[in-house]
Amino acid sequence: MGLETNELASTMQQWRSLSMQAESGQLQIPEGVAFQCDEVCAAYIRHLTEMLAKTKNLVDVKAFGTLDSARQLGEKFERIAFSGDRSLRVVLMQHIEVIELMRSVFKRYFDEAEYTDQRTLKSIGEIAEGLGK
Repeated sequence: MGLETNELASTMQQWRSLSMQAESGQLQIPEGVAFQCDEVCAAYIRHLTEMLAKTKNLVDVKAFGTLDSARQLGEKFERIAFSGDRSLRVVLMQHIEVIELMRSVFKRYFDEAEYTDQRTLKSIGEIAEGLGK
């Protein structure tokens, strides 16, 4: 489920390297592309964060019953979903961490004012579309 520890470390290192290359000017991404990539990353983080919040409610251990085997099964599912070191919750947090690192690379290519203007313009357009329907 998700990224293995070595694969996660490798992915994180790759994005850290890209971040350093961007900072030193060795990596160039057009501002418009960086903006679009950042928007997709932000949307994906929102989605992952919503999923992360739901992991708390995936398993109710008591709902499995009072038999010892039922309780053990419920605890196993709870570890897989929420409390284990390789649980869905942990994997989602790792994915969020990688996406945040990706965003740090893209954010280097536009200043905050331009980003805010573009985001406001996009929001106004979406509101206008919603009113037209």
